[in-house]
Amino acid sequence: MVDSGSEPVFRAPSWFCHVQEEQPRHAVLTDVLVGLVLMLTVGLPLSINQNWQIFFDWRLLASWVPFTLAIITRRTCPWPSLVLLTFGFNIKLLVGAPPSFGDIAILMVLFSCAANGSRLRIWLSGIMAVVFPLLEAVYLALFPVDIPGLRDFAGAGFYGSSAFFFSLLIFSVPLVLGTVVVWLAGMVQRVQIQAHQLTHSAELAEIEYQRTQEQLIVEQERNRIARDMHDVVAHSLAVVVAQADGGRYLMKADPNKAEPVLSTISETAREALADVRGLLGQLRHTQGEGPSKGIDDIPAVLDRIRAAGLRVDVNVVGVRKPIGAIAELAVFRVVQEALTNALKYGDNKTPTALEIRWEDKLYLIVRNRVADVPKISASGGHGIIGMRERLLAVGGEASAGMEGCEWVVRAQAPYVSPAANVECDLPTDPESYVTGEHEPVRAEIPPRVEVTHATHTSTQK
Repeated sequence: MVDSGSEPVFRAPSWFCHVQEEQPRHAVLTDVLVGLVLMLTVGLPLSINQNWQIFFDWRLLASWVPFTLAIITRRTCPWPSLVLLTFGFNIKLLVGAPPSFGDIAILMVLFSCAANGSRLRIWLSGIMAVVFPLLEAVYLALFPVDIPGLRDFAGAGFYGSSAFFFSLLIFSVPLVLGTVVVWLAGMVQRVQIQAHQLTHSAELAEIEYQRTQEQLIVEQERNRIARDMHDVVAHSLAVVVAQADGGRYLMKADPNKAEPVLSTISETAREALADVRGLLGQLRHTQGEGPSKGIDDIPAVLDRIRAAGLRVDVNVVGVRKPIGAIAELAVFRVVQEALTNALKYGDNKTPTALEIRWEDKLYLIVRNRVADVPKISASGGHGIIGMRERLLAVGGEASAGMEGCEWVVRAQAPYVSPAANVECDLPTDPESYVTGEHEPVRAEIPPRVEVTHATHTSTQK
């Protein structure tokens, strides 16, 4: 279920990933309504003769259908929209149809590509903004049309090269200029959209930075407490063991001299107990009251992520089973890290998928499409390594990498058997187990042996 992060993964070209782009439901309905209303009113296949009479032109019907589909699909399916636009334009030239108001589809599709398209679509639409009106101008310069205002200049190309170039100049300048202006207007809107996204990304980066700083302060405080705990326990136990060994021999040689030794042991133990209680009080104050994080806290993370602007689709399969407090904390951190990365580096036009499957193990999958330009440019951190280490501590696995056009995080955690829920005198802190401060409690090891083993490990560190 979990793929190795070191295995090479084929990544499809970005233009192929965006053949179909998901849009909000209201955007799709808006495109359909705008396309139909516009092409059924202004863009109807109608022509005007030299007597200013409007009539239905069957030649325009061949291009009217692909033009209408191109307007409707210009945002949801941008590449098919460009293909439909090119097909309709070529059909129009082949059947000898004159210019019409239905050509507004060309302007709308080129504007949409410039405003919302990828880098390849921007350059391609810019080329089309020049080539299409030039081809239209060549057609008008070569073939006469029965349209008032154009019939006096159209079709002059058969009367010599000078007449052809003069007629071509008359038609190409306004057509090219008008199409390029519309394309540039789309570029201006693109710049405005990117400026808004950069502002929003800067706000998210600032929030994330503040949150990271707070976590860093908390982690530094916890490390300080752990070091103090280690020093107190190691020093106190060393003194107690040394005095106990000496007292055992004094009891045989001179029992009267053993009383100071026992007093030293008692004072050292009391002092260590007071220090440990003080450190535990600081630790509880740092962590706050209540249980550690777990699967039940994932909805709160989803609410914060969704409030920041990321769409998340959640799919839960199976019946929940116990995996233990330590594993629940590890799964919670994996979800938090994966969704945070999706918020920073993912494409906010498509939803992020979170799948939780309760099968023979707990399987967790987070998928998000990677943005062409990440919202935040940052160097690689330790998030993936941290996810792996947390799950390895509880017998699970984790990996992250590209799968096609998506960044996929996979994790799995084993279930806890009922026999593993044993009680012992060792204070258990899920965070310390995850970070490696203590060994996990095993069901097959007696509680008293487990306490001694954990103490020895802490002394070695």
